[in-house]
Amino acid sequence: MVEVVGKHYMLVGGGSRSGGLSTVRKGVDDRDGSAVAVKFIIGGTDELSQKVFDREIRALRSLSHPNIVKFRDAGTDETGCHFVVLEWVDRSLKDLLKEPPWENWGDFYKAFARPLLTALEYAHLNQVEHRDIKPGNILINAAGAPLLADFGIAKLRTEEPHSEYTVQNFRSGAYAPPEQEALLPYVRDVFSVGVVLLECLSEAPIRDYSDIRQALESVPVPADVRELLESCVSADPTERPSNGGVLALELDRLVQKGVAASQQPRNQIWLQLTRAAQEHLVGSPPDRPKAAAAMARDLSGELFAHFGTDRETGELDKSRIVLLGQEHRYSLKRDEEKPGFVVIGVATPEFEALEASRRHGLALPPIFSWSDRHPIDMDASERARHRLVELLDDFEVDRARPAAEGSASEGRDELFDRWMRVLDAREDLARGEHQPLVYKQVRVTGRRCTFSLTEERETDLVGTDWEVVDRPSGRKFGYGEVIDQDADKLTLLTSRPLTSLPSTATLAPYDAPSSISLNRQRNAALAVKNGTNPRQDLRGLLANPATNVAPDETHIEEWYEDLDPLKRRAVEKALGGTDLLVIQGPPGTGKTKFITETVKQVLRQQPEARVLIASQTHVAVDHAVERLRDAGVTRLVRLAGADESVVQPGVRDLLLDAQTRKWAEAVRTRAESHIARQAAEMGLEPAHLSAVLTLEQLAMVAAELEAVEKYLTMMRGGTSEASDLGTAVEEANPAEDLQARIDHLSDRRAELATEAQRLLAGDLTIPAVITSSEAKNAIALLLSQHANAQKLVGRLELQAQWLERITAEDSLAGILLAGTSVVAGTCTGFLRNKAVGQLEFDLCIIDEASKATLTEALVPMARSKRWILVGDTKQLPPTDEDLMRRTDLLEEHSLNRDDVGETLFQRLVDQLPEHSQLMLEEQYRMVRPIGDLISECFYGGVLRSPNTKGLAGVERVLGAPVVWMDTVAYAEKRHEQGKQSYVNRVEARIIVKQLETLDNAIEKKLIKPDEPRGRLSVLVIAPYKNQVEELRRRLAPKSFRHLEPAVMSVDAVQGREADLALFSVTRSNNRGQLGFLGPDYWRRINVALSRARFGLVVVGDAGFIRGTNGALKSVLEYIEQHPGDCEVRRVDDE
Repeated sequence: MVEVVGKHYMLVGGGSRSGGLSTVRKGVDDRDGSAVAVKFIIGGTDELSQKVFDREIRALRSLSHPNIVKFRDAGTDETGCHFVVLEWVDRSLKDLLKEPPWENWGDFYKAFARPLLTALEYAHLNQVEHRDIKPGNILINAAGAPLLADFGIAKLRTEEPHSEYTVQNFRSGAYAPPEQEALLPYVRDVFSVGVVLLECLSEAPIRDYSDIRQALESVPVPADVRELLESCVSADPTERPSNGGVLALELDRLVQKGVAASQQPRNQIWLQLTRAAQEHLVGSPPDRPKAAAAMARDLSGELFAHFGTDRETGELDKSRIVLLGQEHRYSLKRDEEKPGFVVIGVATPEFEALEASRRHGLALPPIFSWSDRHPIDMDASERARHRLVELLDDFEVDRARPAAEGSASEGRDELFDRWMRVLDAREDLARGEHQPLVYKQVRVTGRRCTFSLTEERETDLVGTDWEVVDRPSGRKFGYGEVIDQDADKLTLLTSRPLTSLPSTATLAPYDAPSSISLNRQRNAALAVKNGTNPRQDLRGLLANPATNVAPDETHIEEWYEDLDPLKRRAVEKALGGTDLLVIQGPPGTGKTKFITETVKQVLRQQPEARVLIASQTHVAVDHAVERLRDAGVTRLVRLAGADESVVQPGVRDLLLDAQTRKWAEAVRTRAESHIARQAAEMGLEPAHLSAVLTLEQLAMVAAELEAVEKYLTMMRGGTSEASDLGTAVEEANPAEDLQARIDHLSDRRAELATEAQRLLAGDLTIPAVITSSEAKNAIALLLSQHANAQKLVGRLELQAQWLERITAEDSLAGILLAGTSVVAGTCTGFLRNKAVGQLEFDLCIIDEASKATLTEALVPMARSKRWILVGDTKQLPPTDEDLMRRTDLLEEHSLNRDDVGETLFQRLVDQLPEHSQLMLEEQYRMVRPIGDLISECFYGGVLRSPNTKGLAGVERVLGAPVVWMDTVAYAEKRHEQGKQSYVNRVEARIIVKQLETLDNAIEKKLIKPDEPRGRLSVLVIAPYKNQVEELRRRLAPKSFRHLEPAVMSVDAVQGREADLALFSVTRSNNRGQLGFLGPDYWRRINVALSRARFGLVVVGDAGFIRGTNGALKSVLEYIEQHPGDCEVRRVDDE
């Protein structure tokens, strides 16, 4: 009978390889037939074997490197034995040392030492210390390359010890250093790898420490390399290179130095500087010796090169070479008469542009020297030039090799490389996307600043970040995020109140938040590409979604929600799935209901599971969180930024900060109860002792505030003392971070001072702006009459420190997060708290996934073990129109419009097998006439609308649940006004009048809302900002008794719903131009018209729409063809 481990690994034969803490069996993955190594941890279920198992999988999951053995899977078999599944490798270094393949130091370094050291460098960079490097733990693959393996006793430097069991004393003979446990990290590995390198080069094995000295004296290596190896195996840990990176860098430097010393004199490239090149390097007038010296300095480091491109044909021009130095880019033209190149141009691009060019070039080996002097040996110079061209030829051949000739891994690399190039392009766009805005007036209310602009802006700037700058002086006053926008006004929400703003200045784009978001996306994409995420096979699933495993058949006996059959089937797929699942949910089909039921069922099935819910919009996150709480889900945390206003009031108590504060307050209450007992024993007023505790906290905060303020002043003034004060503020933050810290500490000081004054109740008065010394003086004064109380001061100081930590330290949020079942936030925003970055999730559900860019969706997915994406391909996709219009950026990053526009949701809808996706087809939001219109015009008629109960009386007032109010009777007045943004005052007037009619109808009980409903919610929607502003201006003075209207743009309304919706078409002209409402923008029409539950009103010029093409024409034709449910009504000009 075949032994199967996990779900997919069949063990082969009975043989095994055994080590100190494990035994290894060969197996086969039944999904692709590949050979695997199944490593069983010896010791069964005891805590030591658990520790070894946990360490190895955490280390391997965090490491993905060509020279580290590849992790495939891990688990526990039916007997309770832990196992790890790795790639199968037949040989180890112990086998190779019987007949070493290298003949000299150079061959050995290239084939073995360098790859092994890059693996060690990578591990140390990721804070993983191997601690057991020896020949048996270095595998040799089929190509002869070393693979670092067996991380069972590894130490993850990011983690604190949490077990009384330890593996630190497991040792492997002479490969372990003499000391039991060095205080310095990583030097144990440096010793071990030093011994391994010596053994590889020595003719005799190394069995004890005395053999190490003999090997050092006999190995055939250059003197400087011998000296470095000697430092590696020093008995004094402080004399060794501090980590694998330092060792790799130093050894590489020595090798390159040797190569350069022997090769550069034979490979001198002659560069003839033109007058223009000299002037660029040293200015005018040109000076050849100075220019040559400047060029030599620039070309002394790492160099990159590639062939030039013919500007007319776009083909490679091999007569031109682009050489990239440390600062400059050189254009070299082949000299047809002499054995060299003419430097026809020099440029000094921005650092980012130079780095982008380097990424597309060849890193030149250090075998060339560069000189402007006439070569003595012309033939040698010609050979050097030929060698350079030959290297670039080979580089271009490798780059142009068809993907079919590469491996599947290379194809996946190209996919991820393309996604990374899209991020690079977005970063370049963000850097220069928005032009500065001049404002003429500002009004500051707390943290909100409203700026009146000198020019109107149609571009949607909500969510972008801007900085207030006085251009003449260069002074910066602060920055914030745009939370509201009118045609000529912007409202910024800042992290602190901005005072003394100039009445007129400039708003400049502030790209730090954008950079943070892009970096999170880049890190997520790299984690998935490198396999350092919880599920390494996610990379393969995204590259080839067709390989997604079908969900297991699951039958649920007990349901929490009343669901239709399709939603029940979707939940059962969610519970039975192990990989990806896509749920398409058109408007009103109950996506949130599906998410709630799925989470409840998952937690019933796995009570200890942790679920991440992410979305592109705060509204969607809040809907899910509110529903989960109402359904009885506990241990629920909502994540958001500093601005709590983006979160709906009903769920703000679930914010991480709010829950942390509540927890801290409970701790403080217990501390004060203890203080009260101590005060009673000593005859002290309990309030006074509580005041002393608060004053101790106050003294700590004030002292830190004073130190940071001093440091910031020195830093801005360029004072050298600033570095000496660094210890007072932990690290030298940028000025803006320090200012934010000052603001936080100032608020905390004021809060504590108020509390202390309350506790003192007039017995002692303290200043509102109190210093640390004044707080200490107040403590001394309070305790001066109580000798016994002085003994408490030390304890009170410690208690104050603890209370301040639990109030202020973000890291303590990790304690709360560790016990949560559900964490919810936006796709990139949920990582704002660094404690979240340490969590892994069993399930990730992304709502509104169709609105996320591909890499935005990867951010939450890279944290989880399985994934459900919920969205609608017929609603608004991510807005990347600005990037798509920048053909220069697309060309620079080798992209096209499809590369930029691709979303992960659409990719999965197109490529996932049918068994892994499902579309919800019953919608309950819209009454049937509205639902049928949406179904026929946008979903091919597949949506069903069981809801037939409308709003009593609405048809008597509107005429039908769906009405098109035609403005044709207004003649020329019905037309739009404006050039870039458009306004239609006739439509605005009609909409306001219609709202007044509805309000009066409810007052007269012609329309009868359900009693619990209260005021009816109304969405007034327009496609242009100027029209949104016009509608808001007209509605501002109105007071409605029974309606609650909100005016929003089409882009802002997705994810919202209301009882009634009124849509202003806005466009009407003699040119037939629809702009944002044209055929390519049909999704905008779908979003705008699918918000209403009971009544939908479209206001616009029907005659104009009949003469156009697009979704609005289809909607108008549907309304005209369904008179029972819909009506076209001509509005008379009054």
